[in-house]
Amino acid sequence: MDSLLDNRDLNKASAILRDLQAKESSQHFLGLQTQGIMAKTVSETVLPRNIHLWKQVMDSLPQHVYNFSRKAMQNQLPTLHNLKLWKRSQTSSCPRCGVDQTNKHVLSNCGHRDALSRYTDRHNLILDLIAKWIVPRLKSNYTLYCDLSVHGARPVCDLFNGFRPDLAIVSPTKIVVGELTVCHETNLIKSRDFKLQKYQNLEAARSGEFSRHAVLLHTIEVSTLGFVVAEPDFFKQGDIPNFDSLLIKDLSRTAVLASKSIYDNRSS
Repeated sequence: MDSLLDNRDLNKASAILRDLQAKESSQHFLGLQTQGIMAKTVSETVLPRNIHLWKQVMDSLPQHVYNFSRKAMQNQLPTLHNLKLWKRSQTSSCPRCGVDQTNKHVLSNCGHRDALSRYTDRHNLILDLIAKWIVPRLKSNYTLYCDLSVHGARPVCDLFNGFRPDLAIVSPTKIVVGELTVCHETNLIKSRDFKLQKYQNLEAARSGEFSRHAVLLHTIEVSTLGFVVAEPDFFKQGDIPNFDSLLIKDLSRTAVLASKSIYDNRSS
């Protein structure tokens, strides 16, 4: 590493080192023996820097949580689908809803009310972190609207009739929406496209007070195992900084711990 300082100042050497570390983390992740689509989707969607931060979080977690994350990435959790493949179970059907109990089903797709409640709790934990991070970083004439009760934010239902996006940064002239989805790694792109389609007519639903505001729609995705994706224009148009390393790590940690709890309670 000292050789990076040859003919370079400290700032340049540090930048090169950060790029090397991000590349190493990305290559480490892509080298995992996954089923293919998870690694492909994440590598195409998540910034190398965020993969590097995710790896740091995984390395800091207790061993049993780290093992859960590794097996989930490799589709090797002992769900009923896998147990039947391994000839350890007579059935692969979810005891709650009767659907094939794959890793993806347990972590994000089960339709039973208890599972849906836990998915919502996970989503709201992540949304709360993001909203509380945004509030102190707003410009003086900007206001955050949120679908949760957060100190310093107003109810997002005040902005639109019949729609409740997760977040909106409101200036005197525009409404910059950030719609959060907590989804399985294989659905990072599909979830983004679904939300953009769902809210494509959001501008027509503006309440009277904001009828002259332009509406700019963006998405934020946090995967079940903690990969973070956010559209750059959300920060640019909302006049806030990009998510910092500390927040990204908090989001990753919160997501994977919540998903571990969801997995542990898959049959209760």
